[in-house]
Amino acid sequence: MTAEVAAKRGRGGRPPADRAGDVEARLLAAATRLFLERGYDGTTCDQVALDAGAGKASIYARYANKGALFTAVIDNMLGRPPGQSEVATETPLRERLQTVGMSVLADALHPDALALLRLVVSEMPRFAGTGVHAEQLFWQAGVQRVAGAIAVREPDHATQAVEPAQQFIELVLMAPLMRALLGEPVAPLIESAPGRIDGAIAALEAAGALANWT
Repeated sequence: MTAEVAAKRGRGGRPPADRAGDVEARLLAAATRLFLERGYDGTTCDQVALDAGAGKASIYARYANKGALFTAVIDNMLGRPPGQSEVATETPLRERLQTVGMSVLADALHPDALALLRLVVSEMPRFAGTGVHAEQLFWQAGVQRVAGAIAVREPDHATQAVEPAQQFIELVLMAPLMRALLGEPVAPLIESAPGRIDGAIAALEAAGALANWT
């Protein structure tokens, strides 16, 4: 191998800082594809690194084991990018909940998200004792996004917004998600979402769950 070719290929290991995000994106994309195609047991971290065109050191520097990688795949698919807000501070609370509610529902009903949730359900016994609580991540990701939208004007009190966010997610997401998992077409579920979201907001307001938020 010539020095020129070696330079083009790189030396492996930790990537430069300006490329680290690209490596992580490739790893998560490869992991998502392999988990969906091969299942949890049929996927290895080494294969993910190979498919992503990354060194083994790159994947193990980010994810301690396969369970951590699987958790990251779910969070990447359904969570909010770090440091980003889905709603503007000046937007009224009702509009913030309408916006984040539609976004969370659309992400959860995406074909890849549904396929991943089916995988979680089918392989749940295999996660026992691994420390992976994948089924909880589907709820937690949405709850954190809604809590962030509720508390966007008071980010230091975001933990106090978790309880109303959980109630909101249960009212908005549970029924459509179960119906989609049972094979109902997703489009009508998305179309009916605004009414469901408005109903959830009204229920939370009536219960006083949003009284301390603006």
